[in-house]
Amino acid sequence: MNSLKLPENPVQRLGIIHSFPDWLIELWSEQIGETETEQLCEWFNQSPTIDLRINPLKSSIAQIETAFKSHNISTSRIPNLPQALRLNGSIGAIQNLPGYSEGWWTIQDSSAQLVTHLLAPQPGETIIDACAAPGGKTTHSAELMEDEGTIYACDKTASRLNKLKENADRLQMKSIKIHTGDSRHFPEFVNLADRVLLDAPCSGLGTLHRRADARWRHTPENIQTQSQLQSELLANAATFVKPGGVLVYATCTIHPLENETVIRSFLDSNPHWQIEPPTIDLPVQPSPEGWVKVWPHRHHMDGFFMVRLKQLKKN
Repeated sequence: MNSLKLPENPVQRLGIIHSFPDWLIELWSEQIGETETEQLCEWFNQSPTIDLRINPLKSSIAQIETAFKSHNISTSRIPNLPQALRLNGSIGAIQNLPGYSEGWWTIQDSSAQLVTHLLAPQPGETIIDACAAPGGKTTHSAELMEDEGTIYACDKTASRLNKLKENADRLQMKSIKIHTGDSRHFPEFVNLADRVLLDAPCSGLGTLHRRADARWRHTPENIQTQSQLQSELLANAATFVKPGGVLVYATCTIHPLENETVIRSFLDSNPHWQIEPPTIDLPVQPSPEGWVKVWPHRHHMDGFFMVRLKQLKKN
């Protein structure tokens, strides 16, 4: 996918940059340079797109395309994401779209869909989603498992888990078991899971087009606090994995302190874990280290970070 073209008017370009705090501009410029930073800011100032994730247990992408076309709604597929369908133009109320009440699809950005494909849950497995609400990746796991097996969906906020249950019921999922509470306080999960997903709470700096106020709400200091929490959650979630099992760490931020720094620190402290690079074709190429970082202006989807970690079997 091509990068965005910047406005030719220098005043417009300056205005784009000034719609973000200086510390963010400096951070991004250090990582991707000034020109791409301007492109990233321009992307974040645009209205977000809406992506669907087709539920293959109830429908097919071709069926959904036909149904939406009959309602004069334009859609487009996203390469290497077999369940993803992007809606183009005005669509009206979500609940009035064809297939909503039947559980044919759910709303989920392409980047978030990538995370569960990286996890690659299989039928019959035990999965723990350590920070599950509102349940997009939980229900996606159930779809990929053909709703066979057990998924423990954990979150400390009961109201957000109610939304997860609503989504699971609409999609007619039976494999999901909800656990209310902080996942750090579930000792019964130790060595239980074939795969664990930690979609960690984060600053959301990859989704600033959806939460415009977040660019001014965050500071370098609270990013450091987030990083410490993420490291703690990761260390705890790792105890849930059976020997030889898999853990996927993901965030919807593009800040290195919440991503690369957390992973490097974890691996330094846990030599029996290693990064397992993706073995499937993805619309975003992994880094030489093996993690996947989605830059919105390059890939035209939410900013995300994800990495698949494997626990080595101990002799």
